Amino acid sequence: MEDTEGRSTTNDFVEPVLTDIRSTWNIIKPGIESILADNPSLTFIPEDVYSDCVNEKAFLFTSPVGFLVLTIEVDRHTKDKTLYMWIAYTYNRGGHEWLAHQDWINQLAKKSDCKYIEAQSHVPELEPYAIAKGWHTDTRIYRRKVK
Repeated sequence: MEDTEGRSTTNDFVEPVLTDIRSTWNIIKPGIESILADNPSLTFIPEDVYSDCVNEKAFLFTSPVGFLVLTIEVDRHTKDKTLYMWIAYTYNRGGHEWLAHQDWINQLAKKSDCKYIEAQSHVPELEPYAIAKGWHTDTRIYRRKVK
């Protein structure tokens, strides 16, 4: 079931589709703005995401559940590729819908010749759920402003 803008009102899996950000910017931009409002330490602006997607440095996937912006990062020493979940936004906040897509994400990583999948989150409540789904905490970043 979907609302009037095609967003899911259920948790049924619908495979995300690679989407041209230009065709959905009016829907994607408010989601990015919401993420930025909730995470003031993030340094990018919505237009950075737009530019990276248009220039194929990042890839937008959409579904009725929300959207995901992915990049492929290459380790400068080992050359291992990591599928990095840069931005994940769900219309039904707090439902962990993107983690429910982990089989799809894993297949996409395999097709992209990635050795790892990585994500970051400012949401501490996500950690126990992610660990229960087979993820592990690799690094915690601590930041302090120079005085």
